[in-house]
Amino acid sequence: MKTILVFTVLVAGICASIVPEPSFEPEALASRDSRFITGPIENQVIEAIEGISQDIRDIGLDPLHIKKETYVYELPVPVIFNAVAFLEEVLSTGLSDIVVNDMNYSLLWSRLTFELEIPHIHLSARAADGVVTLFGEKLTASVDGRCDIRGIFVKGEVRVNVGIISGISIRDVDIDLNVGQIISSIRLLILGNNYSQEITNFINQTVPATLAEFKSEIDELIGIVLKDIINENL
Repeated sequence: MKTILVFTVLVAGICASIVPEPSFEPEALASRDSRFITGPIENQVIEAIEGISQDIRDIGLDPLHIKKETYVYELPVPVIFNAVAFLEEVLSTGLSDIVVNDMNYSLLWSRLTFELEIPHIHLSARAADGVVTLFGEKLTASVDGRCDIRGIFVKGEVRVNVGIISGISIRDVDIDLNVGQIISSIRLLILGNNYSQEITNFINQTVPATLAEFKSEIDELIGIVLKDIINENL
């Protein structure tokens, strides 16, 4: 779901940069006919993608490297609730590696088509331990291991309405999101019980199967959210 959220924000950002200034000069439209135009529009979108990649790096999400940290949170009366988390060698890489495989804008049809890819996201932790106290009862958990996601693709088509009175609006956004291979090897202990096989099977098998089963609904939802976000910001 984190990956889906990242792509939603990404596509919302780049789509906001494609909206052209309205032009109603017949000579200009006639000279462009129905060919795909390569130039300023595509360059603006690619620059927007590069800006988003740089923002991800600037806020420390790629790479994200926590060498050794301890986090503590507690209520004023700790026996009701308090939590301690210890992290060691937590690493995340690849989130900002956004590759543009295809980018075309048709001025005549006011339509942008694109394909983006994140080749490889890596997540790993040498140790992530937590202790939670709730009304005097303690819950302990420990996790370590790695997860690799390879071949995340998003294809899209954005159609724009340009009206003399109504102005510019996004008519439709179609998204085709595909998450390639998910491979994980994780050790999980909760209250001393080993759930390593269960969490590994969930990530490697259940998550891809669920994404595949509800693919059309996920694509539709992302398209609806993007359309609303873009139109609100035009």
